Amino acid sequence: MAIEGYKKAFEGLLETYVSLGDSAYTIVRFLKKTDNADTHSKLVAECRSLDKKRLDLLDQIDNLAKST
Repeated sequence: MAIEGYKKAFEGLLETYVSLGDSAYTIVRFLKKTDNADTHSKLVAECRSLDKKRLDLLDQIDNLAKST
């Protein structure tokens, strides 16, 4: 039963990680299209935020793997 809980937690974290990557792709696509400096800086900040969230998720996945 503990293994099943681990698998569900791992899959949930991994799914979130992948979805953030998809979001980053969309933001980068908009970033390439915009000439407005203010919008450009906001999109860069959003990409940085997504990268931080992805790193946090990787840490959680690593900690989950170490706990089993």
